[in-house]
Amino acid sequence: MSFYLQDMPWHEGETKMQKELRVPEMDNPTVPTMSPQLANHLQVTPLIAIGTLDKEGRPWTTLWGNGDKGFARPMVQRVIGIRTPVTGKYDPVVEELFGKEATGEIVREADHEGRMVAGLTIDLETRKRVKMFGRMVAGALGIRNDEVSEQEEHIAEVQLVLDIKQSLGNCPKYLNKKCIVAARARPELISDSPRLPEQAVDLLKKADLFFISSSQKDLDMDTNHRGGPPGFVRVVSNDEAGAVIVYPEYSGNRLYQTLGNLVVNPLAGVCVPDFETGDMLYLTGTTEILVGKDAAALLPRSNLAVKISITSSRFVANALPFRGIEGERSPYNPSVRYLPTEKAPTTNQDTDLQQATLLSQTKLTPTVSRFRFSLENAASYKPGQYVTFDFFRNLDMGYSHMRDDDPKSINDDFVRTFTVSSLPGTPPDPVKRLKDDEFEITIRKVGTVTEHMFKHLGKTSRERGMHELEVGVKGFGGEFEVQQQGDEVICFVAAGVGITPLLPSLWALDPQNLRILWSVRQEDISLVADVLEQHPELGQSLQIFITNADERNLDVARLKEKGAVVHLHRISEQDLSMCGEDWKKYYLCTPVPMRKQLIAWLPGKELIFEDFNF
Repeated sequence: MSFYLQDMPWHEGETKMQKELRVPEMDNPTVPTMSPQLANHLQVTPLIAIGTLDKEGRPWTTLWGNGDKGFARPMVQRVIGIRTPVTGKYDPVVEELFGKEATGEIVREADHEGRMVAGLTIDLETRKRVKMFGRMVAGALGIRNDEVSEQEEHIAEVQLVLDIKQSLGNCPKYLNKKCIVAARARPELISDSPRLPEQAVDLLKKADLFFISSSQKDLDMDTNHRGGPPGFVRVVSNDEAGAVIVYPEYSGNRLYQTLGNLVVNPLAGVCVPDFETGDMLYLTGTTEILVGKDAAALLPRSNLAVKISITSSRFVANALPFRGIEGERSPYNPSVRYLPTEKAPTTNQDTDLQQATLLSQTKLTPTVSRFRFSLENAASYKPGQYVTFDFFRNLDMGYSHMRDDDPKSINDDFVRTFTVSSLPGTPPDPVKRLKDDEFEITIRKVGTVTEHMFKHLGKTSRERGMHELEVGVKGFGGEFEVQQQGDEVICFVAAGVGITPLLPSLWALDPQNLRILWSVRQEDISLVADVLEQHPELGQSLQIFITNADERNLDVARLKEKGAVVHLHRISEQDLSMCGEDWKKYYLCTPVPMRKQLIAWLPGKELIFEDFNF
């Protein structure tokens, strides 16, 4: 399992984008095989977006599934199998991989490496998604056994076997919830012109997500999701030569894997599903990445945008064997950014944001503080969830690409998430009880937004002449709740402020069957002491790993007095091996490099983690 420890290098396109946007150096979190996260998500995902290249080297993208979970699964080592109903007509990816006829004949790859296939498992109810890239081993397209009438001859079934080369869990930042249910597909080709028909333009006006595939020439591929408010994709022009569309790249995890591919190979394949009607727009075209003033000129208030000139497309009515029932929209979604030639609505969708007022800041370490906020209405969240703040009104200074004296000043949406570290609702311990409209976050000062927060002490500071902090709240979200079934033993592995998702769940957990391995720096020991002060029952469950402390340090002695076991080294594989076979379930909340090590050290264990690199 040592391959998890190998860092995949960034390719030249990714490096160029990261340098141009002044992203700090970081490790590539991509796993060079099938990760446990992908293996698990394959078995529960209701949809998978699939991308491949046609014979001209152009990317195309499609979306497979019918609402049933379990249509994909890991087979052996890094090989996966997909078996699902698909539209047997007009799907460009199906045609490219298997041909136009559903003969059932097995297609085997003549190329010893296999055809490149990228994918994205996606669950729009839980907002979870995992990217994958692989090589096709074999596949077949046949008529479904239960669909044999002439009227239903276009209902086919795909079987596809892939050898997975890369995988990566993605953040749920701009995913709008939808419940996927099965439906009957009756595909009708409306248009195959690069000029979009009226129905396709109408779809783009209301679409809140699409899927995009790109390639690093013939080396690898990437299929990903782009989402936002309905209409976030704008049609720049639409004539016989082909339509031109543009979409904003919102602030995200700053890996720039899709854009990195487009730097070295400016071709993209997109599919835009209509979850209400089952229609689908497939398109492929050439791309142009717009940065700074160029982006803002075409799409005002954007610092980064992608323009796609369509060279080929298909609009297929009633193409999809599923529908999507609308649910909660992502709290991250900014307002639609309209073209300069368009008249934007006079109303602003963000004017009705609930406001949170900072009540107090408690400094725990030089760089970590606990902030208590009150809301206008009751705070409603579950343990392990995050709160989404919109700091646009606090920090926006008008458009500017970036300042040389402050590289972190790059324009973005000023939307940030922080894990809520307080107990929700009415916890049993009255000492720890907050008012119904209050909640707390425990965060580290790491960037422009947090530096702004650390300058405010709360309402009690007003008499000292300090400005009160009020910030818009877009909502609460996330699914990283620590749960314990009966007397099962669970382990939570944290680094630094990664302990915060656990804290709201502690009142419901049995400390006798809870093990916590927590890695901290010496300067953060007082954070550990504060948590033990708030939750003294944790002492019996806690093992602390301090990377640069001395045994004679008085703070270390105090932790031992509270019952914690203290190790003066980093967490090692040996530390985990001492856990024993009783530890079946592990929750991980650590930086990506440490998480990759833990995955390698814990084969066969149930690993639960969420990507917080929003």
